[in-house]
Amino acid sequence: MARLVLICDGDDLVTHKLGNVTTIGRASLNHIVIDNPAVSAQHAIIGRSADSYRLKDLDSTNGTQVNGVFITDAELKDGDKIRFGSVVAVFCGMLPQRLMKQTSSSPTGPLILPL
Repeated sequence: MARLVLICDGDDLVTHKLGNVTTIGRASLNHIVIDNPAVSAQHAIIGRSADSYRLKDLDSTNGTQVNGVFITDAELKDGDKIRFGSVVAVFCGMLPQRLMKQTSSSPTGPLILPL
């Protein structure tokens, strides 16, 4: 399952699992709430399709960037650096299906992934 890792106050990391649709913003009704004045109440949305995730800016005041470029809509790749206003996050994509099949049948133990 894909994750969004928020980098908060220096070195603190907060990891959020992404569903089929994940809303991001300052308002409490969002799936991921970012309490920061640079983030709009309804800032962005991440949606999942069969084999990818897309990030869409919801006409936020301070914009959304992927790898330093302002976007309105973008497909996310593993390791993409996302900025919601002044808040930084990293997209951690899903494991490829073939790797998941290999690891699920492997008797060597659990798969440990770095953040």
